[in-house]
Amino acid sequence: MSSRLRERTFTRMLRLTSADLGTAELIDEAAELLAAAIPYDSACWHTTDPDSLIETGFRAYDMPPPDAGVARFAYLPQDFNSFTTLAAGARHSGVLSEVTGGRLDRSVRYRELLRPNNMQGELRTALVIDGACWGNISLFRAAPHDFTADDRDFAHDLAGVLGRGLRTAGVRARSAADSQVRWPGVLVLDANGQVTTISAPARAWLADLGAPEAPEHDALPFAMLALAERARTDGDVATRVRAESGRWVSLHASATGAQVSFVLQQANPSTITPLLYAAFGLTAREREIADLVVAGCSTGEIAEQLFISPLTVQAHLTAVFTKTGIRSRRKLAVLLRGDAGAGNTTFLG
Repeated sequence: MSSRLRERTFTRMLRLTSADLGTAELIDEAAELLAAAIPYDSACWHTTDPDSLIETGFRAYDMPPPDAGVARFAYLPQDFNSFTTLAAGARHSGVLSEVTGGRLDRSVRYRELLRPNNMQGELRTALVIDGACWGNISLFRAAPHDFTADDRDFAHDLAGVLGRGLRTAGVRARSAADSQVRWPGVLVLDANGQVTTISAPARAWLADLGAPEAPEHDALPFAMLALAERARTDGDVATRVRAESGRWVSLHASATGAQVSFVLQQANPSTITPLLYAAFGLTAREREIADLVVAGCSTGEIAEQLFISPLTVQAHLTAVFTKTGIRSRRKLAVLLRGDAGAGNTTFLG
């Protein structure tokens, strides 16, 4: 692939990720650009929780949506080129044949998923910006084709651009007014990922997450399948997912043998605020001031607590308002508390 084409692709990606797009639209357009520079036969993009690195959403191209089997084998932390390893490494992309030394059978993912589907080439990229991973990409080529070191390096070059794009696209999502009080829900999966127990509140939470009306017989949201597999290896785990209503949902999973129990409930604002701070790119001082605004402190009180002048407080507040797109303290407090019931407030999702 010509260097000129990749230069054009990189420039177009920069423009795309600066556009006013939602997450799904951004991924669809980025996937089309990427296919011209790094041709592939199929692909899967995931958004991730930057704290837990658990996949919270997906977009699949020329392949079926991931199910429990995919979650079981595709995201094993101990397999080659795990997204956890790529996110933490100096290079955020990797080719499976390269890291296995040409012995693809060493990878469980290859044996259980790629080879049965006649896929040989796999290129993975963790979308990392400012040390946080906001998504990942898997590209596949049918046998006997594979990806090259040049493909890998270009994917790494795009990792920060696309990571920033996913981070900023998420904060443009809008929430609808929703004042309904929901109790925590309980759901239990067996070893095959089938629902064996589900409470009425859990059904309501699943509906808000876009799950089918009969989750006992249909696929659950991928975030839950991924969380279940993480629980089977790591024990008690949790993540945060933004529902269709704009509410933040906390998903807690605990494994007993192969059985996994979930608790679904309204997320505590204290678990959401750090995610929003990271998404908006607030500095440490801006976060301190935003916390005090949420606590109801005046400019003078903030200045006194932080030992800075009121003018400095106002300068930092102006920066916070610019980054968040908020123009009042009240709306900023609503945003950072994660109140979906406020209506039409910007949230990460």
